[in-house]
Amino acid sequence: MFRSNAYTWSGLALFVGGLLTAFYGQIVLELTWVTALGVSMLIISFVLISLSRTIPRLPPEVCSLLLQTGIDNMATIIEELGIKGKAVYLPSSLTGSRPRAFFPLHANAHLPGITQTLPNRFIVRHGSHPDDVGLLFSTVGSAAFALLKTKPVSTPQGLEAMLTTLLVGTLGVAERVSVTADENHASIKVQHPQLENRSDWSYERLGSPIASIVASVATEAWDKPVTIRREETKNGLCTIELEVTGENLQ
Repeated sequence: MFRSNAYTWSGLALFVGGLLTAFYGQIVLELTWVTALGVSMLIISFVLISLSRTIPRLPPEVCSLLLQTGIDNMATIIEELGIKGKAVYLPSSLTGSRPRAFFPLHANAHLPGITQTLPNRFIVRHGSHPDDVGLLFSTVGSAAFALLKTKPVSTPQGLEAMLTTLLVGTLGVAERVSVTADENHASIKVQHPQLENRSDWSYERLGSPIASIVASVATEAWDKPVTIRREETKNGLCTIELEVTGENLQ
């Protein structure tokens, strides 16, 4: 099925023109170079029609608006509830579906005590203490993780390969990814990220879209809660430091 855009119409125009040129050059003029010109036009028309199928249905500007609206709505809810801490990214083994961001409603909540799958709800109880209550959000990272075909490997090399596949290959929002890990910390460097990294309140609590994706893949790879401790973008290099709750990453 053809999609109506500039590539489609250009391809169809070249197809008709190339067909007529090749026919006229071969049958009427009997000139090889005219026939070759028509065949070349036909080849280019097929390429243009193929490219028309790769254009996103929604313009990037619309996608950016939808992304920012979702982030701002989450930030508004968290701010109204007076939550001061950063999001804790939980693996699918603790959420029951895919990596999601968890915000404890109380600062003294005992996060390492989460040992059972949380209910698929917005407000969840994660322990026996009265203060063990929090909010469970789906984030940009949750949606991006669904694009992966296989589960990330728990080694730093495996995480680097999976993030490269997702950020560089599938999404095309970075040029290169490198990962280093030591004990309960990991440092991820993303070269030339294409998603906006702002310094407002919502990004400080949730992390930027790039950081959200990185944290979601990391928490799933290590099967432990992950927090974005620091994020900095300078000279086209985004450095994301994660703290993993649990044992040594190696």
